Amino acid sequence: MTRNAPLILTSLALLALVAISAMAFAPPGILLWFSLGLGALLVALSMIDLRTLTLPDPLNLAVFALGALMVWQTRPDAWPHHLIGAFAGYTLLVMVEITYRRMRGRDGLGRGDAKLLGALGMWTGWAGLAPIMLVASVCGLLAVGILSLTGRRTFDSTSAIAFGPFIALGGWIVWLGADYLLPAGLY
Repeated sequence: MTRNAPLILTSLALLALVAISAMAFAPPGILLWFSLGLGALLVALSMIDLRTLTLPDPLNLAVFALGALMVWQTRPDAWPHHLIGAFAGYTLLVMVEITYRRMRGRDGLGRGDAKLLGALGMWTGWAGLAPIMLVASVCGLLAVGILSLTGRRTFDSTSAIAFGPFIALGGWIVWLGADYLLPAGLY
């Protein structure tokens, strides 16, 4: 078995979960296809971030572009909400990144995380940003807690953690649950 086998198997399992959850919760038709594309991109970004602590710009741009195409095809009247979501999502995490660097003298958040949240803001509109970050933050804290409690990894204030997978998870949950989580007409 190769060194990458666990990564490949995990990716395949996540892609299967994406397909199952999209078929269960995404509306049939074109939105299902858009959802499957989003899910595949989020899995790719997550696996790369877990391995390298980077979120490649071309994949973040693909999430953004696919989201823009989705808005254009399925909800053209909602452009303002989606453009504000993209801008606000990116700007919010850039401000966190800069503030942390100024306060602590070191990086605490990568710019790829900001680009991913901005791209997901294109999908969910501005109303989806808070729920995405809530899911991402809670899941990230739970993962760190579980890894610490089980002794699989120790963490301190300088530990690097891939936050992209948690943003991706939050974006996926909010996208699929938008009818239940977000006010009508704002996504």
